[in-house]
Amino acid sequence: MTEVDDLWSRIPLDGERAFGRWAGRVERPVRLYLRPWAARVDVECIVQEALLRMWLRANDDAAEPLTGENASLRFCCGVAWNLARNESRKRARETVTDPQEMPEVSVGPEEPSAPGLRQAIVECVQALGEKLRSALLARLEDRGMSGDHELAESLRMKKNTFLQNIVRARKQVAACLDGKGVAFEEMLR
Repeated sequence: MTEVDDLWSRIPLDGERAFGRWAGRVERPVRLYLRPWAARVDVECIVQEALLRMWLRANDDAAEPLTGENASLRFCCGVAWNLARNESRKRARETVTDPQEMPEVSVGPEEPSAPGLRQAIVECVQALGEKLRSALLARLEDRGMSGDHELAESLRMKKNTFLQNIVRARKQVAACLDGKGVAFEEMLR
């Protein structure tokens, strides 16, 4: 049983937390799988819709169990691919994709560590003002387990102030990394 399969099997028992861990593990492979559609559809929207449908399926007792290695990831990629194809049809910009050309779904090891990049990020985060740094670190350390309102309250901020601090912190970190010569745009591809 793969890590993805193990995380998927825990969802009926652990609910939202287990789904959050599963979604965190499969989101990047699903997003990469949708690369051929990126010029024609809103990939972020497609990924979120696919994850929502997987959440509904995970809580549907009548749904057939998913079998095989990385079954939940493969199923989610299939859902996302179909959503992207349907969205492209709606926009009347679809080009026929040969099924043989569809990318393989792979869950490989994590990308190798880049200690220089890590150090640059740490330095840029440390350079932030106290409020911006605390908001950004709270969001990062929480890993999406709590809502913005809860995180804001834990920092004694209003939700809107918290969200504005996150945006400002991200912009300042991006500018700092750019100043250090980090090809920030390349990392996002």
